[in-house]
Amino acid sequence: MIKIRQHNKTDIPFRVAWLNNPKANRFIGDMSGRKTTLRAQRQWFDNYLKDKSKKFFTICDDKTPVGFMGLTKIDQVRRNADLFIIIGEDKYRGRGFGKLAMLYLIDYGFKKLKLHKMYLGVYKENKQALKLYKKLGFKVEGILKDETIAGGKFHDLLFMAIFNKGDKKI
Repeated sequence: MIKIRQHNKTDIPFRVAWLNNPKANRFIGDMSGRKTTLRAQRQWFDNYLKDKSKKFFTICDDKTPVGFMGLTKIDQVRRNADLFIIIGEDKYRGRGFGKLAMLYLIDYGFKKLKLHKMYLGVYKENKQALKLYKKLGFKVEGILKDETIAGGKFHDLLFMAIFNKGDKKI
């Protein structure tokens, strides 16, 4: 059963494993092909605790952590944020955890944070993620050609967004 909880310091070893997992990080633009360490992630976590523009969650199968997700660049003036998800445990990809986690994150952003728009970047080759995002209501807003490099080649990055349908116009 999927459970979502606050991202905390005990998640650091999982972060290291997931961010170093080539199957999990291959579509993460700033991590693809790079390794991280416990020290680097401890430092990241200390900085994260001070940063009010980020909100991260751990995705669990009951009590077992399987991935993480979050909102970054939270802007309460413009009422928007960037969102991301990573299912770090290989056996949990393609089993519906990503969909349920994204639904939670979208609900959190629109209802709790009162955001108007959430957006994300996704590699054009990440067909499984594209299919999910479209199913959830995200629309492509633009394409940046050869925007990022991973695995020794350039990749197009699609920008997608979802809007709060219940939000009243200003």
